[in-house]
Amino acid sequence: MPVRLKIDLHTHSAEDCSEVVSGHTDLIPAFKFIDLAVAKGYDAISFTHHGMLYQDRDVLRYAQKKGLLLIPGVEAFIERRHVLLINFTQKKYITTFEDLRACKHDNMLVIAPHPYYSAGISLGHYLERNIDLFDAIEYCHFYYGPLNFNRKAVRIAKKYGVPLVGNSDTHHPMQFGTTFSYVHAEERSIPAIIQAIKQGQVQYVSYPLSLPQFISETFWILQKLPYEIRMHLRRRVYRASRKVLHRVVNLRNQFGRNGNR
Repeated sequence: MPVRLKIDLHTHSAEDCSEVVSGHTDLIPAFKFIDLAVAKGYDAISFTHHGMLYQDRDVLRYAQKKGLLLIPGVEAFIERRHVLLINFTQKKYITTFEDLRACKHDNMLVIAPHPYYSAGISLGHYLERNIDLFDAIEYCHFYYGPLNFNRKAVRIAKKYGVPLVGNSDTHHPMQFGTTFSYVHAEERSIPAIIQAIKQGQVQYVSYPLSLPQFISETFWILQKLPYEIRMHLRRRVYRASRKVLHRVVNLRNQFGRNGNR
């Protein structure tokens, strides 16, 4: 008989090195995060740190002791866009959508996180270009009243028949529990959860942020902008340098051929 499981497949704990580098020090440590999840009635969560598969045997044993399923996951950077890879345990570094196509397997879940939020790290048009790769689209917790970038995600999910999953994208305690999913799975296991989501047996639950919460979180996000801007400019300079070098090499080759005539 199917069981209803409360899950969140997009969270960040204090062990996320990318967040530490960005100056965010108010994330929840993994052990406390597990306690919080159990207290709130969750059956499964995934720590999806930025660009890093987080695996700690002590944390895993603690979660098992508490009766919480801890699903391996990562918020990967694929062609400079965020993509959630759930039950992903491979060590191979994935940088392109073609890489992902080559290594994706049946027991793995690929989710589009916050796909239409305005930050340059969201998928945007890359989602529809690669819709065949995605098993689900995220309904994100960060919205208030008419300002809700999830609306396009809902339309795209309906257009392509892709399930919506609710995730909190938790970085600090206030966010956890605002948005989550109920999955109707055959049993309480990671493979059963993944198959249920792929089959559309999932329902998202989301509570809008209050105005004070929305303002507070907006300022919290702005704290990260200097780092993101630096990284963005660095990438632009690198790409521009590559183009200039490529043109110089082409000109040398062209003049060399003309000189030999």
